[in-house]
Amino acid sequence: MKKKTLTIAVAALMLAVSGCSESKTETESSDARFTPGTYTAEADGFGGTVSVSITAGENSIEKAEIIGKDETESVGQAAFETLTQQLIDAQSAEIDGVSGATFTSNAVKEAAQKAISQAEGTAEETASGTLTPGTYTAVKEGFQHGEVTVSVTVDETSIKDVSVTSITDHPVTVIRTPVEQIPAAIVENQSYNVDAVTGATLTSNAIKNAVKDCLEQAGGSEAFSKAPEHSAKTEKEAVETDVLVIGGGGSGMISAIEASIGDAADEKSGLKVTLIEKAGFLGGNTNVSGGVRYLYTDETGKYDEAWVEQSLQSEKETLSPYMELDFNEPLMRNEIQLMPHTNELLDDLGVVSADAWGYLAFASNDDHKEPKWDGSYLAYVLAPYLDESDIDVRLNTKACELLVNEDGEVTGAKVEDPEGTYEIHARKTILACGGFPYNHELIEKYAPEFTDGIVFAAGTNTGDGIQMAEQLGAEIIGDKMFGHLGADAIEGARPDYSLTFYYGYNSAMYVNMEGKRFVNEDKNSYVIYHDLLKEPEQTGWGIIDGNNKDASVLEESQSQYVHKADTVAELAEEIGVPADALQETIDNYNAMVNAGEDTDFHTAIDRMDVIDEGPYYAFILKPITFSSLVSVKVDGNGHVLKEDGEAIPNLFAAGDMVLGGNITSYYFDARGVGTAMYSGDLTGRTAKQELLSDAE
Repeated sequence: MKKKTLTIAVAALMLAVSGCSESKTETESSDARFTPGTYTAEADGFGGTVSVSITAGENSIEKAEIIGKDETESVGQAAFETLTQQLIDAQSAEIDGVSGATFTSNAVKEAAQKAISQAEGTAEETASGTLTPGTYTAVKEGFQHGEVTVSVTVDETSIKDVSVTSITDHPVTVIRTPVEQIPAAIVENQSYNVDAVTGATLTSNAIKNAVKDCLEQAGGSEAFSKAPEHSAKTEKEAVETDVLVIGGGGSGMISAIEASIGDAADEKSGLKVTLIEKAGFLGGNTNVSGGVRYLYTDETGKYDEAWVEQSLQSEKETLSPYMELDFNEPLMRNEIQLMPHTNELLDDLGVVSADAWGYLAFASNDDHKEPKWDGSYLAYVLAPYLDESDIDVRLNTKACELLVNEDGEVTGAKVEDPEGTYEIHARKTILACGGFPYNHELIEKYAPEFTDGIVFAAGTNTGDGIQMAEQLGAEIIGDKMFGHLGADAIEGARPDYSLTFYYGYNSAMYVNMEGKRFVNEDKNSYVIYHDLLKEPEQTGWGIIDGNNKDASVLEESQSQYVHKADTVAELAEEIGVPADALQETIDNYNAMVNAGEDTDFHTAIDRMDVIDEGPYYAFILKPITFSSLVSVKVDGNGHVLKEDGEAIPNLFAAGDMVLGGNITSYYFDARGVGTAMYSGDLTGRTAKQELLSDAE
C-alpha cells in the first residue's frame, strides 16, 4: 500500500504597526500560546500507527501533516485531507472527525493533541521505564463497538503477563486469532506495538491499546512502544501441489475440502491440496455474513434432471428482476445439480443448518449463543476440519501473480508470506479471492457509481483474483457492488434495531437529508443501497410513529443512530433535516395511505403505515458495501474464460469471483454464501475429477 502524506498550509497574516513593532513583539511573546516550531506525535489508528505533525507559530497552527501508511487507502487515508483541514480550522485537536473512518479520526485527534501539548510546553515527560509492580486492567472498544478487557501483570522493568479476560467482539472466527496471538507477542517482544493480525485489525488494536493503557497506569508506556524488528524477506524454495486454492473464505475452504476428499468427508482423494489465505485466519467475508444460503429441495428425494430444471427455472424467475446480463445457465444448472451433495457434505462436516424463510437455510450457531454473525459459525466448523486434514493451509500468505507456461497453461502462483516470496507449482489453480470492496481503484474502474459506499467487509478483500485473471486476458463481467442499508463502517448493516429494520420489511417511510421521500420502500434493500448512494450526503432515515408495529424495537434500542421525539419538528432537528419539508412529506405520505395508492413511488399500500401520532422515531440508512458484483466469465464447471470464449487452462474461479454477472447483477438474499458453497464445491470437484481422470 502506498504511503499517503497530506499537507495543508495556512498563510500567516502579518500586520506591522509603525513605531511600536518592538513593544508589540514583546507583548506577543509573553502571551504566546506556542513555542514556534514543528512537533510530531503518534497514535494507533485502524491499521497501524498514525503520525501527526503540526507547525506552530506563536499563536496559531500554521500547517498540519498526517501520515498513516497502514490505514485503509479508501477509508482512513481518504479522510486525511478532511481531517487536516479540520485541525487547521479548529486550531486544536477538538475536531469532528470523518464518519466511516472513526478509528483513524480518533488516532488523528490523539496524536494531534500530543503534538499540540508539546508546542504548548504542557506535554508530560517521557517515562523512564520503571513500573510499579502489579496487575492492571483496561477496557477498549473493538470490532462493532464490542469491548475488549485486558489484564496486564508487570514487575519493575518488564511485562510478565497479558491476558484477554473478556471480549464482546464478534465474530468468533475473527477474534480468536488476535486473542491467542497478540498477548503472547507483546510479552515476547516486551512491546505493545506488535503487528496486528491481518484481517483482525480492530480487535488487535483494542488489545494493544488496552495494554498501553495498563502500562500507563503502571508508570509509563514509552519504554514498551518500540516496534519489533523484522528480518529481511528472502526468496524461498518452491512448493509442489496438485490443487492450489487461493483465498480461504467460504468458497475457498469448501473447494479445498472437496478436492481433498473421496466420495465422503472421511475418505481421501489422494491429491495434495494447498490453501493459501492472506489473512491470519480463515473465513473471509463468510465470517461477517448472515450465513444464509439458498436451498432447493426435492420432497420426493429423487433429485433427478426434472428437479434440476425446475429448480433452475425457479432460480431464474427469482433473480430475473435483479439480472441485467444473460444468466450463466450451465453454471447455475451444475450448482443446483451438485446442491444435494454439497449440503450432505456440509452436514458431514458438522455445519448445523436450519430452515429459514422457505427455500433458504442458514448455518446455525449451534452451541454458541450469539447469533449476530451466523456465517462465522459456518467458518468456525470448517476451519478445524481443515486444521486436522491433510490440506496444506498457509495463512498470512498472499498470491502475487499467476504462473503460466509457454503454452498459456496456469501452473500455480508466486506468493509472499512474512518471511519471503516463493512459488507454488500446481496442476490446477482455483481463484476464490475476487471481492474488492477495499480496492478503490478497481471500484472506480469497474463500478464507478459505487465509490462512496461505506465499506464493511473482510479487510483483505482487494480483488487479487480479478486482477490476476485480468492479466491473463480473462473476460470481466458485471458493473456493480454488493451492498445493503446500515449504519457505519463499524456496525455495518447490523445495528441494534432488529432484523425487521435490517432487511427493510417493516412499514417505515424513507426520506433523504432534504426530508423528502426518494425511493419505493418495498424494493429489495440491496437495490435501495444503490439509490441511497445518489442522495445528498448518501444518508437516509426511516421514519415511523409510536403506533407502528415495530416501534417497540426502536424504543428499546441503544443505538446512537436511533432518534425519538414527541413532535415532527423536534425529530427533524434531531436528524438534521428541514422540519417543514419533513412535515410536508409525512402529510403527503399519509394522504396516499388513506387513499389506498402510492402515486409517487408505487410502494405496496400494505407496506405503508400512517405516521400521525407521537412519539416519532427515526433510524439511519447508510449505504454499506459488502463486496463486489464484478466477476470473471466462467463456463458451467467454473473454468475461467477469456474474451474469445476459450478457457484459460487449469484455472478455475469460485465465490465472489463468479457471482456478479454470471448469476445476478444486483445482490439478492442468500446468494453470497450460497454461491460460495456451491461454486466452491463445484470447482473443487471438477479440478479433482480432471486430475484423477488424467491419472487413469
